[in-house]
Amino acid sequence: MLEFLYPREYLASVREVTPEKLRALGIDTLLFDIDNTIVPYWIRTPDEGVKAYFKTLKDGGIKAGVLSNSREERSRDFCAPLGIPYVYRAGKPGIGGFKKLIEKMGSLPQKTALVGDQIFTDVWCANRAGAYSILVKQVSPKDELITAPKRPFEKIVVKMYLRREAKK
Repeated sequence: MLEFLYPREYLASVREVTPEKLRALGIDTLLFDIDNTIVPYWIRTPDEGVKAYFKTLKDGGIKAGVLSNSREERSRDFCAPLGIPYVYRAGKPGIGGFKKLIEKMGSLPQKTALVGDQIFTDVWCANRAGAYSILVKQVSPKDELITAPKRPFEKIVVKMYLRREAKK
């Protein structure tokens, strides 16, 4: 019924997404949401741990990029120190921004994974685009005003997803 909202994987953290795991799935490109996926929304730039994680991806042959619904300065300030491409105001769950970014990165939807903390933007976008969707737990319980009202509905979808996974 709600399968179009179900992620392919549900993980505790982006750090569980490794180059080895992605390569085993035939994935060479990993797109990220920023806010509450990698860092809380009030953190403007990546810390040393985030930089090290992105270096691990690059060293492992994985292309990384950011697909964000936020403003340009937010995406630019976060991505510039990492040296990765981004699309801001991506319009997720629409797939126009997704297509633009993977074209810029020289990838294909079936070789791309999108990781994010929201079902109604990140997971739905990935599923619509034909990419591998990864839902992660939000890094902070504090949400932006636009996100907070959706969380109770997301919890319902996650419960349904987990129930389905337990039956497999």
